[in-house]
Amino acid sequence: MQEQTELQKRNLLRMSNQESNAITRECIETALIRLMEKKAFADISIQDIITVAGVSRSSYYRNYESKEDILTQYIRTINESLSTVMLRYDAVHETKKVWEALLTAAKPLAPKYRLLLEAGFGEKVTMEFSRTMNEKVDPANHTLWYSNVYWAGAISSVLSEWIRNNMNVPVDALAETGSNLMINGIRTVLEYGNKCE
Repeated sequence: MQEQTELQKRNLLRMSNQESNAITRECIETALIRLMEKKAFADISIQDIITVAGVSRSSYYRNYESKEDILTQYIRTINESLSTVMLRYDAVHETKKVWEALLTAAKPLAPKYRLLLEAGFGEKVTMEFSRTMNEKVDPANHTLWYSNVYWAGAISSVLSEWIRNNMNVPVDALAETGSNLMINGIRTVLEYGNKCE
C-alpha cells in the first residue's frame, strides 16, 4: 500500500486560498523534514519534496524559491515560537524562568532542530533568533541592537550545543548556568575558569 502524501493527510474541502496555501506550505515543510530524516539535505531534490508533500511543482514555486527557503521559513517559525515562550517572563527579574521556558519548549523540537544543525543551518538559526529579537528595534539604536545580537548568539549557541549533545544536562541545571551567565556576565569567567590563554 502506498504511503499517503502530506497533502492527502489533510482534508482540503472548501478552504479559502489563504488556508489552502498555509496547508500547502505546511505539507512542503513537513515533507522536507521527513526526507531529511532519511537522507542528507544536499541529496534531496525538489521532485522528492513535491512527491512526498503531494503538491504540484507550481504550488511549490508559488510558496518557495528553493529548498533552503523552506528551511528558512521553518527556522523562523521555530524561533518565533521559542521567543514567544521566553517573552512570558521578565529576562532581568525572572532570568532562570526564561531559560527553563526556552529549554522546556525546545525539547519536543529537538529532533527537527538537530536536523537543521546537521544540514549546516546553525548560523541561519542564530541569525533568525537575532532577527526575531531585533524585529521592533530601530537599527539606529546601536546599543540595544548589538546587545540583542550578542544575547541571540549566546542563547542560540547554548541551545544548539545542548541539542547536539542530546540534552545531556537537565533543564534545571542548564537554566541555572544560563541564568548565572546572563546575570553575572564576565564575573563567571573566574567562577567557571574559562579564560582565553
